[in-house]
Amino acid sequence: MTQSTQRFDPAIVRDATLHLEAFANANAGVLLSVLTSSDGFEVAVHPADSATAARVAAMSSSIQALSEALAREAGLSGSRSIIVESDTGTVLVFGLPQTSPPMSLAVVATGKELLGKLLWAAKNLCKALESSLRQ
Repeated sequence: MTQSTQRFDPAIVRDATLHLEAFANANAGVLLSVLTSSDGFEVAVHPADSATAARVAAMSSSIQALSEALAREAGLSGSRSIIVESDTGTVLVFGLPQTSPPMSLAVVATGKELLGKLLWAAKNLCKALESSLRQ
């Protein structure tokens, strides 16, 4: 995670990492959570030693941008999240427009985690991140 600490303010990385750790500790099915810049770089990652974090960060940033474009084309406003369900797990991607600069959050969880509970917890994490990273 040396790229994050070089690219972003260490205080932001530290604060965001604490939020991601607390989220993972409270939700046993969470395998990975990544706070991502709008250009696809990981800002904070939990667990820190994740081999896939950089790829997930890049893809989730792109998916977030595509979902916003799709929502606009469909005449919808305020697109906030994407859910990808598979037989073995779930990926959630949330836009965090209230952070400065705007970011996104990707959460990868096992299929054992209840989707409603995971969504509720992830939305609360987004609110906490937006609150602490708003400038």
